[in-house]
Amino acid sequence: MILSKLTMKNFRQFRGTQHIEFAYDLGGNGKNVTVIFGENGRGKTSIFRAIMFCLYAEHRLSQDSRVDEKELYLVNYPEMERAACDNKKPVDCFVELEFSHKGTNYTLRRSILGMLDEGEVIQQPGDVLLVQRTKDGNAITMRNPNEIDKIINDILDRGIREYFLFDGEKIERLTRASSEQRKEISRGLRNLLNIDTLETAIKATGRLKRTLDAELERRSTGEFGRLIKQLRENEDRRTELEEKITRLEKEIDLAEQEKRRVDKELDKIREIRDLLDARDNLEARENDLGNQAKSLLLDMGTRTGKASLLLVKKSINRVFDHVDQRKQNREIPSEIRKDLIERILSEKKCICGREISTESEAFSHIIRWKNRTTDVATEDSMLNLWRCLSNVKSHFGDVVMNIETILQRYALVKNDIETTRKKLKDINNKIASSERADAAKLEKHRQNIESKRIKLETEYSKIKEELAILKEEYTKLSHQREEKEREEGIKNELSKRATLALRTYDALESVHNEFTQEIKKVIGESATGLFQELIDKESQKTLSQIVVDDDYSLQILDRGGRPFLANISAGQRQIMSIAFIVALAKAAAKGEMFEMPLFMDTPFGRLSYEHRKNLLQSIPGFASQWILLATDTEFRKQEAELLKQGRQWGKFYLLKGQGAGTTLINELDVANVFTVLREDMEG
Repeated sequence: MILSKLTMKNFRQFRGTQHIEFAYDLGGNGKNVTVIFGENGRGKTSIFRAIMFCLYAEHRLSQDSRVDEKELYLVNYPEMERAACDNKKPVDCFVELEFSHKGTNYTLRRSILGMLDEGEVIQQPGDVLLVQRTKDGNAITMRNPNEIDKIINDILDRGIREYFLFDGEKIERLTRASSEQRKEISRGLRNLLNIDTLETAIKATGRLKRTLDAELERRSTGEFGRLIKQLRENEDRRTELEEKITRLEKEIDLAEQEKRRVDKELDKIREIRDLLDARDNLEARENDLGNQAKSLLLDMGTRTGKASLLLVKKSINRVFDHVDQRKQNREIPSEIRKDLIERILSEKKCICGREISTESEAFSHIIRWKNRTTDVATEDSMLNLWRCLSNVKSHFGDVVMNIETILQRYALVKNDIETTRKKLKDINNKIASSERADAAKLEKHRQNIESKRIKLETEYSKIKEELAILKEEYTKLSHQREEKEREEGIKNELSKRATLALRTYDALESVHNEFTQEIKKVIGESATGLFQELIDKESQKTLSQIVVDDDYSLQILDRGGRPFLANISAGQRQIMSIAFIVALAKAAAKGEMFEMPLFMDTPFGRLSYEHRKNLLQSIPGFASQWILLATDTEFRKQEAELLKQGRQWGKFYLLKGQGAGTTLINELDVANVFTVLREDMEG
């Protein structure tokens, strides 16, 4: 999909009919960057919203989760006020989008009617029209909403649209450890994989398997019947826990949304704004440190086997010293084989043929040799034990050092968590003791929400741990069941069908898991490559790799392979998030240059100059179109000069206020934009 023109009539701030023509690489001119520039509140996000409305008839964006539906009016309010005073007729509002896809040109128009009725905004959906023009000049006009929705969805699937059209809030949210983050990334990957059909098949096969197993359990006795019952109980418990997880995720999401709503209310109270900013940073750090602590605990779990050797260190040293002493005394390996000595004693004849009397000194000497020897099998065992213990002893130092290192790191992280929590408590007390009664009330409400969220997260983690144990147990029971079927020769028709259903279910789950793990790896590697290209040189020395963890949270590793998300700056977080989103978009497009417009709404908020420079130089090469919505604090003369040097900047639009509720779109030639931009604020 390549966007060519957006026309809006009475949509949000854009009163009357106004339009934007997007830069795209027409005829190989290389111009694929459009900058839409304006102060906050001038309608940059409304342009983003207009495209989403036109394509999918959607009123809401991701940042509207706590906004009342009545407040999300799309029709221009001053125009509705004028109509209410003049003719009492509804105001006609529409968005028209011209675009092309795979050689076919499209014009899509979606309208909505709006009016004021005693001060209340009433909006009604209007007509939708799609005109499709092929290369040979034929035009097809469609008015059926369902037919149009299907065509648009085939061009840009509704499920992955957010990874081509995304806003600054999404950029920030993706690197904040929370259930919302996990849900966001999980949804992105699932939509990218398009595995709904596979998951439907898994659920259907699971239902069939449970039905057959229930019947098999009813008919079976003995050990086999017990295994079938255990498998069924395991599945029942996992289903119960998965339902709890779904409920908990919803409750955690609601708690986080409510906390954000309270934060917005608190943010309006200017005298505590600095405290709120400090608290946001501390809470983000607390979340990241918590994730580091979990990773370290998992790391400790993988080292328990080697660490357990330290419990028997004294015994190992004692046994090794004993065997080593015998080795040094040449008792092992024996200088003369024991079986040879026993043959000499039995035959009473030396290997040279001389007779040996039992009363002779030679005979007594041979007996002493025999007592000092060991049989061959024992000697081999002792020598193998000596080699094994020697190897174990050589690693004691490394084991101790590794354990001490990980324990020290864990102690430091826990100490950081406690320090962060103390600072949070102090800030919360300051906010709560504010002279503003409304601030104190909101703060108390927020603390209650946070307390509830922590309890929900704790319960969520415990259930996840139990589920992991149950899945391992299920795998073992399934193997035992198959072995028991073979042992007892169970080959009746019901057993065959139940076994086939089980194997089909396990195979589908295996494909699902392998596919998901593979795409996580591919996305992580792609995001890492982009991240390394976008971050500054100093960051490259510290940060090495972006990974998508098993729980769908994003993590970044340092050069030592350790989790480092808690320690990165706000700018590094934004770059990390942008790299992940672009990696998703590239994977969805199945190519280096994805044929989709990449919208970025205020992406430069906390980026340093070098980070901005890297983005401005690199992003135009990633996408066929880059549409940048920027404020005057993000896009200055310095950024404009960098973008101009890349020779891919084609269009510039200035959003200018024209009184309350009205914004005018002015196009400026790229060469003349410097007259409206601010001077550089940093070097």
